Amino acid sequence: MKLDFKTAMFAMATLATPTLTQAADFLSIGSCPVTCTAYTWSAGIADVINKNVEGVQATAEETKGYVANIALMQGGELEASMATSLSAYEAWAGTGNYEGTEPGKIMAWMSIAPVAMHIIALEGGPVNSVADLKGKRVGMGQPGGVSMLDANVLMAKIAGEDFEPFRVRLGDMVDMLSDGNIDAALWNGSFPLAPVIKLNAQRDLKLIPVEDDFFDALRADYPPYFRLSIPGGTYEDVTADTPTFGLANGLVISADVPEERVYQMTKAVFENLEALAGVHPAFGKMSADTILNGFGSPLHPGALRYYREINVPGIEEFVARTGG
Repeated sequence: MKLDFKTAMFAMATLATPTLTQAADFLSIGSCPVTCTAYTWSAGIADVINKNVEGVQATAEETKGYVANIALMQGGELEASMATSLSAYEAWAGTGNYEGTEPGKIMAWMSIAPVAMHIIALEGGPVNSVADLKGKRVGMGQPGGVSMLDANVLMAKIAGEDFEPFRVRLGDMVDMLSDGNIDAALWNGSFPLAPVIKLNAQRDLKLIPVEDDFFDALRADYPPYFRLSIPGGTYEDVTADTPTFGLANGLVISADVPEERVYQMTKAVFENLEALAGVHPAFGKMSADTILNGFGSPLHPGALRYYREINVPGIEEFVARTGG
């Protein structure tokens, strides 16, 4: 880690243990502001690593969020971070929002929880299908947020530039939708979304389904997107499952972290999911069946080694698909 206070700690540590290296000693995990879920996840994972992997000092770092995390990793200021799987893919490939950056530096590590694209509209309004978003007033999410990046991808596929974007946070979007100031709101997040529950208590709500043909075309351009549904009953007015697409909230890690170190850390996290579920319930839903969800970039060799060892379903297909 290159932050000043950690550099000082490293200097002191090397006086006592000169055979250790900085990369082996410190693992900084970028998250988000301390009030958000990703910080809780990072802190829990750091604690498990510190208790179970000898020679590592892991810390959860408060950051401005996922977009900032990738930039900090690219600058060498973090060894690992929370990210969406789309950001992870684009950062690894040096494409999209990270075009022009060095590819191959940031690798997939583990998926924690899915986020689902919500296309939110009101009964009786002008939006009844994905195609209806063309030419409409659309809430997109606030600048700098990953949800806005996903909304940009969706709207570019649907409408090019033929729509009126409103780039505000989710709470403001649902108020604007309720007041008739926008026609639809887009948000990629873990369900249920509290502001949408609030909206549903005030207005007749509907979620717009994403049909198979549209999803297939979208995923052809953006491999990290995967198919999922928002279950019926998640929101009171929406009684049927709503097919949509999502990403994963997960961890990425620098390719520079040694393979053996990543193997030991991956093993520690996976063998302590029950304890981590006491930190946040998302860990209670993690398993060998979910650990790869949404990733389109190659796994770090240390993580790949462990996942092969425990026979993660589809691991060889994943390697073939990602070129890892």
